[in-house]
Amino acid sequence: MSQYSSAQLEAIDQINERIEALETVVADLQFNLRQCDIVLAKVAVVPRPKKGETTDLPERIEPELLTGTEAFDRAMFALTDWYGDGEHSTKVVARTPGTIVVRCSDTNAEMIDRQIAQANVLKDQIKELIPRLGTRNDRFELLHNHHHMLVTLQLVRHYTALPPKPVIQSLSFTWGVKTEIKRVTVSEAIERIHKIMNDPAPEGMDPTQWQWNISRELNRVRSLPSDTELRQRRTLVVRPMVNIRWRLSQAERDARREKWEKEKKFDQPVSLREAHTPLIVLNPTTPVKVGTLGVYDAINAKKRTRRADRKTSDEPISWLLPIYPVLSST
Repeated sequence: MSQYSSAQLEAIDQINERIEALETVVADLQFNLRQCDIVLAKVAVVPRPKKGETTDLPERIEPELLTGTEAFDRAMFALTDWYGDGEHSTKVVARTPGTIVVRCSDTNAEMIDRQIAQANVLKDQIKELIPRLGTRNDRFELLHNHHHMLVTLQLVRHYTALPPKPVIQSLSFTWGVKTEIKRVTVSEAIERIHKIMNDPAPEGMDPTQWQWNISRELNRVRSLPSDTELRQRRTLVVRPMVNIRWRLSQAERDARREKWEKEKKFDQPVSLREAHTPLIVLNPTTPVKVGTLGVYDAINAKKRTRRADRKTSDEPISWLLPIYPVLSST
């Protein structure tokens, strides 16, 4: 008898069907992109740690810059870069920031747009089906039994195509160093410390001492008023980002100038998003300025000025958790 329920087996069958459909759509997409004329291609190959070298906060990242045909071929590979290679850690997803600018017939451009939309729909369907596989272990086993070395985050992330309108002025790349902030209640913090009690003692620490330390921290958090405002702060993995800047028409520039004169503010024609897969720019009407991703240096990143309006304390409620009390506004 199978160890999985009929619902789990049905879910993995549906995922398999969509992955097969996705492979077909992307193969057609790659074929149609290869029929285009390459106006510009720039790709940065971000190095990945090897197995056993995983670090969430690297001190320095030096991407390899590719241009021309080499960059275009790497961009085509990135469209189906969904699996581990056995050498690099799959705990750090592969990212290929960059841009390919192409020219093709209107018919081919429409087909490329349609295939990208179809691929993104299939990716969303796969993402929605995965929770139906059950527990974290069941999800891992079912997916990897059918798709060896699959990296789910690489599979389900969207492609981005930029059409001729609105007109793109420039694409610039940078490193994103973000902190995730979430509201946490005192009872939730207490529950998290309870779960830590099941963890083995750190190397070199006596298990009895470890349990005593946790109990002390538990009592410390329990002593907080139940209505204490708390925030969890977690530094996210450093990742490449892209700034997409659109070109404003004369009428839009006039409207922005008028808004500034009246309100002393205006909206920037810029969108910031993750640069995990190369952007595809189709048939631009004017030249697009494309920047390159520089070297990430943690020392320089830390020199940025601390926000003056930070609302949480610098000291966590416990050394066991990255959870901080909200400062009083008075």
